[in-house]
Amino acid sequence: MEIALLDENEVRYKVSQIKNLPPLPLALQRMLDIIINEMNSPDELERFIGYDLSLAARVLCVANSAYYGVRGEVLDLPRSIIVIGYEEVKSICVYILMSEIFSGLYSISRAEREKLWKHAFATARIAYHIAQMRPWISKNEAYLLGLLHDLGRVVMAVHFKEEYRSIQKLARERKVPPGYVESQFGIYHTLVGKWISIRWSFPALFQAVMEFHHEPEKSPLFKAEVRIVALANILANSQIYPEYLDDDFTRMYCQKLYITDEEWEEYRSQLGQLWSEVDQFWNLLK
Repeated sequence: MEIALLDENEVRYKVSQIKNLPPLPLALQRMLDIIINEMNSPDELERFIGYDLSLAARVLCVANSAYYGVRGEVLDLPRSIIVIGYEEVKSICVYILMSEIFSGLYSISRAEREKLWKHAFATARIAYHIAQMRPWISKNEAYLLGLLHDLGRVVMAVHFKEEYRSIQKLARERKVPPGYVESQFGIYHTLVGKWISIRWSFPALFQAVMEFHHEPEKSPLFKAEVRIVALANILANSQIYPEYLDDDFTRMYCQKLYITDEEWEEYRSQLGQLWSEVDQFWNLLK
């Protein structure tokens, strides 16, 4: 069956509907500040979670899961953060707060939600590790940029359901990443992400990453940060698209970030363990 293409006026109308999204909630804004600020400690995160009953309950529940194998019950937030891990607790909080905003996420299939969030978690973890080796870039910012880089795709899945499904279907048929066929529908997850980041007054760095994480050399600013997320995205997608691990663009991004062949190979060798950890982490959140 032929897939219907979007009319330009229809695209404009649908994009205008995104304006009905609520403003960025104060809770999520505070959470993002905690992640970005290198000076914040687990104590600050603990205090933030303690003021939100739903966050506290979910963190305690995860800490007491069989996965962590803790003897005896975990009864307080400080120990929960230690048991789960600082980065993972931050991911839990962002996931819960973002899910509250995009309540429509529960109208798409569980498999699609799982794919979107697993990719976000994996990209965040990889970006964090790459940034650890680049002292001129904040590893906490890199983590958050990786976690949110595909925000536009999440918005499309909720607010552009028909187009999103058609894009995914065509991409599967052609065996290419979905971004490669978006032009045929007149809508791009990168531009939707940028628009939402502007709507929520995200810093210019976040806007650049959301718009250019597939084409970092086109970014007028923050090229190094965008390249890190681009590489993390390539690694996180390598189960499906391994051919991009060694293409010319990937090698160029590595070269410009001073990533040696040995360092790149180390990231690749750790992917199996990373995907296993992401799978386990997702299972705790379901």
